Order: sequence, then structure tokens, then C-alpha cells
Amino acid sequence: MSKYSVFTNFFTITPSKRSWHIPFLAGLAVGIPLIVGYFLGDIKPALVGSLAGLTILYTPNNKNRIETMTEMFVLSFGMIFSYILGIILSFNDFWGSIGFGIFSIIAYYIVKYYSLRPPGSFFFIMIASMAIALPHPIEKIPFQIGIFTLGTFNVCFLVLLYTFFIRRKDISKEIKISTTINHYTNFKEALIIGIAMALSIATGKFFKLEYPYWIPISCLAVLQGVNVGHIWQRGIHRVLGTLIGLGIAWVVFSYVTTPLGICISIIILQIIVELLITRHYGLAVIFLTPMGILLAETGSPISLEPTQLIIMRLTEIIIGSLLGAVCGWFLYNEKVHQKTIKHLNKSRKILKINR
Repeated sequence: MSKYSVFTNFFTITPSKRSWHIPFLAGLAVGIPLIVGYFLGDIKPALVGSLAGLTILYTPNNKNRIETMTEMFVLSFGMIFSYILGIILSFNDFWGSIGFGIFSIIAYYIVKYYSLRPPGSFFFIMIASMAIALPHPIEKIPFQIGIFTLGTFNVCFLVLLYTFFIRRKDISKEIKISTTINHYTNFKEALIIGIAMALSIATGKFFKLEYPYWIPISCLAVLQGVNVGHIWQRGIHRVLGTLIGLGIAWVVFSYVTTPLGICISIIILQIIVELLITRHYGLAVIFLTPMGILLAETGSPISLEPTQLIIMRLTEIIIGSLLGAVCGWFLYNEKVHQKTIKHLNKSRKILKINR
């Protein structure tokens, strides 16, 4: 990858093989809890159910109804577990950072082991990071977990309906990619991801940033690249896309003040993100940024000050992107990779001798 391609690729849109139904299905999964909350007179609790709606992005396209629903129930349980664990870890900064790093290692390795299709471990780790960073009044925790669980039930119901209406030939569109499981490589990658996530959340806690979930999310998003060049490209795309996206977020927070307006904004942004995410990462980030802020911080005290909110989120995203780029060098550096495998093999031999 040339030094100019990182910037020229920002203007290149790639074709997508993704079914056109998925973005609108995602809009429903995120939007239904919001609409229910709106008619009940309070959308703030419904935002937790909308976060759970992101589970729908794991909907498989190449399986029959029973396999699809089984997988969705398992994934929903994983998302609920991630959310609950994040809440538990939110009460201690030090152990919360360590625990989040360990959870990220396990989540990444399990997803790699079972070759889960994209977005892989991203949303499990993202949900846990948001749960760690956001405040949780103790008396409201059972209610929040219940709302999140209902959000995953909503996803499963939508997917069930989707399997009845989608045509069989559309279900078989997805191409299976055969991957060779390399336990040492997977463990090395999981370890680096875990360290990066622990450092991300610890950085936000150390500097006492308000709701520092954007640091680990940005770091993890950048680390989704397939090589060092791609990671730097995603980092630059994320910062550029975020700059524009924060401008949109400022406009939304400044002028969209009614609950119905916020609901409609989130649904539209979610559909646009899913239409763009497989075609152009940078463009998707433009709309992902305001959607994420709306989902996490609508109704919070700081959301009443749009300019302050934008400055804080931009700072966190730049820190997370830079951290992701640095950790990405370790993740895909061949020398580091070879040394890690060498030491793991040596450790295994020593353990066998000592038995």
C-alpha cells in the first residue's frame, strides 16, 4: 500500500455482496425499542434495548431456520453476558480495566476459534466497554438488564420473521470462507487485543474522562484491519469520518430536541451505517459517530452541552485510533508473530517435560 493510497482510498467505494434486507432489518431492531419507549413516555430506558438491537448484525444468511435461530439465541446470550459483565466491572477502575482486558482476550479467541462471521467479537467487546464506561445506579441495574434482554428477544423475533419471508435462494447467497484454525496465532492476536482494550479503558479512567467508551471502541475498530497498512488506513478514515460525524452530532444535539426526533434520527442513521459499512468504512463512520453518541448519551447531563460533548468525544476517538494503530503494528508484525509462536512452543515443551 503506497503512502498516497490511504488518502485516495477514502474516495473509493467498493461493491457489497451483502443482502439489501439487513440494513432495514437493523433499523427495525434498533428502532422498535425506541418507538415503544416513545409511546410509553420515556425513551431513555429504551436506548438500552436499542443497544441490544445491534445483535441483529450477526444474522447468518446461509443457514436454515433452526440453525439460524439457535445461533441467534446463543449470540443473544453472549451479548447479555457482555452487558452484565461490563456493569459488574464498572464499579472498580483498576480491576475493571484488568477484567475487561481478560474478557476481550476470551471473547476474541472464542470468536476466532468458531470462525464467527463479521463483525466477529466487535459488538461483544463494544457492549462491555459501554457498560463499563456509562453510569449505573445500583437500584436500576436489574431494570437495565431486563430492558437489554428484551432488546435481544426483539432481535430474535425479527430474525424469525425474516426467515419466513426471505427467499431460499437469497439465504444461500453468502459465500463460506474456509479458515485454518491456528491456536497460537489466535492466542497471540487475542492477547494483543486484550492488552489494547485494557489500556484503552484504563486510559479513559486515569484521565477521568466522562463516559470514555469511545477510546476502546475506536481502538478496536482500527484493529479490525487485515494488515498494518489497512489498520493505518482505517485509523485515518476513522479520524476523518469522525470529524464530519461529530459535526452531524452537534447539529442533531443542537436542533433535534424532541424524543420523536431523536428516535427517527437514530433509526435513519442506523440504516445508513449498515448500507455503507461494507462499501466504505470512512463514510460509515460519519454516520456511526452521531448514532453511537445518541444511543449512549441522550438524556445525560453532558448531552445538554453539544460543543463540550463533541470536543470530548473527538479527543477520545483520536486517542483510541492512535492506540489501535500502535497495537496493530504488534498485531501484524511478522517478527513479533514468529517470536510469539517460538516462545509458546518452547513453553509447551517445558510443560510436557515437567509432567
